[in-house]
Amino acid sequence: MFRIDLRRLILWFCLLSVMVALSNSFYASYRVQREILLNNTLEGNRAYAAKLAGAADGYVNEIHRELAYSAGILADMALHPALMEQETERLQRQSDHYNSVVIVRADGKVAAMSPPLASMVGTQLESKGVRDALAQRKPMVSDPFVAATGRWVIIYSQPIFDKSGNYLGFIGGTLYLHAASGLHRLLGDHYYRDGSYLYVVDRNGTLIYHPDAARIGESATRNNVVAELMKGVSGQEQVVNTRGVPMLAGFAVVASTGWGLVAQRPLEGTLRRMDELLWMTIRNSLPLLLILLFCIGWLSKLIARPLWELASVAKQIDQNEAADRIRRVQSWYFESTELKRALLTGLGSINHKMRNLRRESNTDALTALLNRRGLVKAVDEFASTGVPVAVLAIDIDNFKSVNDRFGHDVGDEVIRGLATLMRNGSRSNDILARPGGEEFTVLMPGTSLEDAVSAAERLRGAMHKTPNATRGPVTISIGVARFPEHGKNLEGALKEADKALYHAKNAGRNLTCIAQPDGPDGYLAVTRRHAA
Repeated sequence: MFRIDLRRLILWFCLLSVMVALSNSFYASYRVQREILLNNTLEGNRAYAAKLAGAADGYVNEIHRELAYSAGILADMALHPALMEQETERLQRQSDHYNSVVIVRADGKVAAMSPPLASMVGTQLESKGVRDALAQRKPMVSDPFVAATGRWVIIYSQPIFDKSGNYLGFIGGTLYLHAASGLHRLLGDHYYRDGSYLYVVDRNGTLIYHPDAARIGESATRNNVVAELMKGVSGQEQVVNTRGVPMLAGFAVVASTGWGLVAQRPLEGTLRRMDELLWMTIRNSLPLLLILLFCIGWLSKLIARPLWELASVAKQIDQNEAADRIRRVQSWYFESTELKRALLTGLGSINHKMRNLRRESNTDALTALLNRRGLVKAVDEFASTGVPVAVLAIDIDNFKSVNDRFGHDVGDEVIRGLATLMRNGSRSNDILARPGGEEFTVLMPGTSLEDAVSAAERLRGAMHKTPNATRGPVTISIGVARFPEHGKNLEGALKEADKALYHAKNAGRNLTCIAQPDGPDGYLAVTRRHAA
């Protein structure tokens, strides 16, 4: 029959303990790293979408500058008809911004076109984009519409006025959404090759760019991300696309047009690398595990040997030397106590490593402030208490130019300097966080709006006056809000603070703005600029 002896008990107990500890360690590490990887991927997609949205915004602004220049030249087009053909041809040839260039008179008739199409000159245009451009009489980008040719088209238009201020019509650059253009090349040069893709919707949720050209012109308003973009919100979200594929999406709004740009990466492709890393870890740990198992077998035998000696002494209890042999065996119990202590120390070491992993997943490595994950947890904790909380949304002004001029090391020093000023000017119960980039957040529980504004102004003034690695002034803009005045919950107050920050940036930077949804300018009231 199978005999249960001490050696087998020790052997199987040690094997079970090692396997459970390793499995738990691998699983916990996998879960923590998975969350970090997903959060980093979402943030990377959000930053990528924001970068491309900025590039698209610059692209559109460059088009408007080109058209504005041409409109100035065409101020005398009524006196010099040949000038219209020359200017459309020049504008169409000098760049790949347009598929065609057209001049439309105030009565809606085509005056000139490049590439030239004789059948179109003198034609009365009735499309919605043309009617809107004639009615608005200002620089604009039309909504997508189906032209007479059956193609989806967008028109960039610039009004033309003569020297007396009389409206003559407009010059427009057309973008055929199904044809190649500079905008398509800007968006199509995607750095991922793992099923990721970009798509763009207009302000009404209509697809104006998609890798699948057949989908251009479709309405995507049922998509959660598109719904957020139509509200003017940028961010990140895990979604399921129209084909049922889970995606990690970052999205941003093109400021000059209201378009929404979405960068998506498949969840499966993101996690595939995580699985590969896990199996690599297991393979690398296997030799050490085998050595450990051999040692456990040898030690179990070594540990059981004194008890076998004790049993031998018991059989010879009547011998004179039995007492000395028992004393020698009894000394072994001290070693068993040390073994227990060593096991407890080992488990304590694993728990310590796990606590470090959790702390690192919630802490920004550069500033030692909370990261986005830690901030979300803090917001959830405050939400459960209902305590009034003031919120400061902080952003370093012109931070990109600091990185471009002085390098990322100096940029990191500026970020660390701001974090130090935040710590020096905060209370022990304030929550300080760096969600990402040059963005910072402060949660001030039990603080009035007036005290929060004063704290924001002190921080802004300190940042302006404190020397930094650029050897010049670096300023910050701050948005201030307070729960419950500015939101049904703390997340709502955070959004209002972000809106106030956005207003501060647009109002000239180096400002503190207070969220004020009922204010005369829509949402915000601007405080005084700190004196230089």
